[in-house]
Amino acid sequence: MTARGTIAAGVLGAALLTAGAPTVGATAPVDGAAAGPAGVAARRGGRDAPPVRRCAAVRPSGLTFSRGRGQTTGVLRWRVPRNATTRAKGRRAVRYRVIRDRGVVGQTAKRALRLKVTLGRSHRFAVQALDAKGKPVRRCRAEKRVRVAYRAPGSPRYVAVAGDERGLRLSWQAGARGDGEPAGYRLVRDGTTVGQTTQTSWAVPAAPNRTYRFQVVAVDRRGRTSAPSATVTARTGHEPPTAPAGLAALAVSESELGAQWQPSTVASGEIKGYRVLRDGAVVGQVAATSTVLGNLAPSTDYEVAVVAIDSHGYTSAPAVVRGRTHDPVPTTGHAQAYLLASTDQSFADFRAHYRQIGVVHPTYYDCTGAGALVGSDDPLVTRWAQARRVEVLPRINCQRTATVHKILTDPATRAAWLDRLVGLAREVGYDGISLDFEAGPAEDRAALTSFVQELAGRLHADGRKLAIALSSKTRDSLTHPRSGIFDYAPLSEAADYLFLMAWGLHWTTSVPGPQDDADWVRRVVEYVKTMPQKHKFVFGTNLYALDWPNGGGAQNKATAYEYQDAMALLPQFAAQIRHDPVTDNYQATYTDAAGVAHEVWYPDADTTARRVRIAKEAGLGGVGFWRLGREDQRVWDDPLLAPGVAW
Repeated sequence: MTARGTIAAGVLGAALLTAGAPTVGATAPVDGAAAGPAGVAARRGGRDAPPVRRCAAVRPSGLTFSRGRGQTTGVLRWRVPRNATTRAKGRRAVRYRVIRDRGVVGQTAKRALRLKVTLGRSHRFAVQALDAKGKPVRRCRAEKRVRVAYRAPGSPRYVAVAGDERGLRLSWQAGARGDGEPAGYRLVRDGTTVGQTTQTSWAVPAAPNRTYRFQVVAVDRRGRTSAPSATVTARTGHEPPTAPAGLAALAVSESELGAQWQPSTVASGEIKGYRVLRDGAVVGQVAATSTVLGNLAPSTDYEVAVVAIDSHGYTSAPAVVRGRTHDPVPTTGHAQAYLLASTDQSFADFRAHYRQIGVVHPTYYDCTGAGALVGSDDPLVTRWAQARRVEVLPRINCQRTATVHKILTDPATRAAWLDRLVGLAREVGYDGISLDFEAGPAEDRAALTSFVQELAGRLHADGRKLAIALSSKTRDSLTHPRSGIFDYAPLSEAADYLFLMAWGLHWTTSVPGPQDDADWVRRVVEYVKTMPQKHKFVFGTNLYALDWPNGGGAQNKATAYEYQDAMALLPQFAAQIRHDPVTDNYQATYTDAAGVAHEVWYPDADTTARRVRIAKEAGLGGVGFWRLGREDQRVWDDPLLAPGVAW
C-alpha cells in the first residue's frame, strides 16, 4: 500500500438495502458528530413516509477511504450529483447518514466524514441519503467493504559495509515509517538473523578469506517487519577503494556549494558511486565526480565529505574539505572566452579571471555524422558563472561539412535542430546559444543565414541571445571554402554576437607559419568596419602554439600546445626563439632527442595586446579568446581588459 492509501467504492443496487431496512441506535446526532452510545432509534413497522425528492438527484456514489500512516482514523468520502438540491444551503441541504458495520457513526451535509477504524480488519461502510425531515430516501444508499491493511515499515536504505577480516561495520538509513512505532532493525547475515538494534549501524565479527552477505530488516513494536534491504557483500581480505583525491569545495552561490574530486581506484571490482556528506549527514550518492549541494545558508562554513563505494559494498576512508558560501562579486568585465569543458584547468582559469569576462562559451555540445546533437551541461560551471552574472552561451560545435549541410537544408533535420536548441536553452536556463558551424559549404550561405535568422528570432522571444563563430575574410567571396558560407551583413542583423576567428592562416596539416599576421589582421578589421552592425563583431584571437615536425604538411601534423606548456618544452631542447616583426608573432626552432627538426609559432601577451588595440581603435564590439586554460597569464594585465573598464 502507498503512504496514504485510498480505496475506491461503488454503489450497491437499490435491491440490496432499502430505506426500510433495520438500523441500530437512537436519533442521529448533529451535523458531522459521531453517534452517541444509545445509537439511533429503530424504525417502527408501518408505511414509509413518501420521499420528498427523487433519489437520482441526491444519490451517493464512489465511496473512498483514506488515512495517514500510523493513524487509526481516516476520512470516508463520496460523490453526489451536482444540482440545485445538493448545492442548497441551510435547512434544505441534503444530509447523509454514515454507517460503519451496521452502526450509525454520524451524519453530515458535507461529502466526507472522519471516522475511527481498526487496523488489520475489514469494515463495511454505508452512506444513506436523508430527506429534509431526516428520514432515509428510499433506495438511496451506497455501500463498500474496505480492508484497512496494516502498513509494515519500509525497507532500510543505503546499506553499506566497511572493514576487513578484523571486523566489519554495517551502516544504513531508515526507510519509510509504517503504522506501528519503530522498534529497531534486524541484521541478517547469509540468510540468518543474528541480532536486533535500535541504531543505524552495527559492528560484526569477521574471518579472513570469507564472503558475507548482509541484509537489514526494519521491525515495529507490533512485530511487523519490512521487506529485506538490498544485499551488500563483504569479502574479507578485499582492499577498500582509495579515498577520493583532490576534493575541492567551491561556492556556487550564497545557497550552494559545488564539490568535485578525482576518481577513486579499486584493487578488484569497480567504483559504484560516491556518498556525499554535509556536516556528517548523508545528503546523497552520485556516480559522477562532482555534485552541487543546495539549500545552504549564505556566508556559512560547511564540512563536505566524500566516500567511495565499490561493487562489493566496501567504502573508502572519507575525503574531507571545508567550504563557505558567500555573496559572489558579479563580473564587470566585457571579454568573451571559450571554456574547454573537458579540462579542470580551463574552469580554474575562468574562476581566476571571471571578473574580466562578460560572456563564456563552454564547449558542451557537438554533432554526430548522423546529424544528432550530443553532449551535456556541466551544472557546476554553468551555475558558477551565472551566479556571477557571466552570460553562458554553450558552444554548439559541428565541423562536419556533410552534417552542417544536412542541418541547414534537410527540412526535418533543420526543424528538429531549431526546436532542440531553443528547448535546450530553456531546459538548462542558458543565456543563449553559441553556434560554431565554420565547416559549412559555401553553397549553403543563404541556408545558414535563414537558419540564424529563425533561431535568433525564437531565442530573442525568450529573452535569450545568439552568438555565431565566423571565419575571417578581408573581402567577401561567395566560393571561399571557409568563409564563403558567412554573409556578414544579414548575420549581424540577426545575431547578438559575431565571434570573428581572426586566425587560421596556418593549421595542423599546413606548412609551418603564424596563425595570423599583423597586416592581415588589420585588413580583416577594415572589412568588418564596412558592416552596418560592426559593434556586434567580437574580435577573436588564439592563445596557443603550433609545433610542426619535419617541415609540416599532411604527413607531419603539428601538435597544439598551450602557451605555458610550450614555454616549458622549448628550453628542454635549447630552442632558438625570435620575434617576427612582419607578422608580429614568435617563432622557435629546435631539434628533438630523435633528431627531428621542429618549427613552432605562437603569440604571447604583448602580441595579443596589440590585437586588442586594433579591435578597440576600429570600434568593434569587443574581444574574445580561444581558449581559457594555460595561456600567457600576462594577457589579463592589459588595462583594456581590467574589470569595470568600458570597452
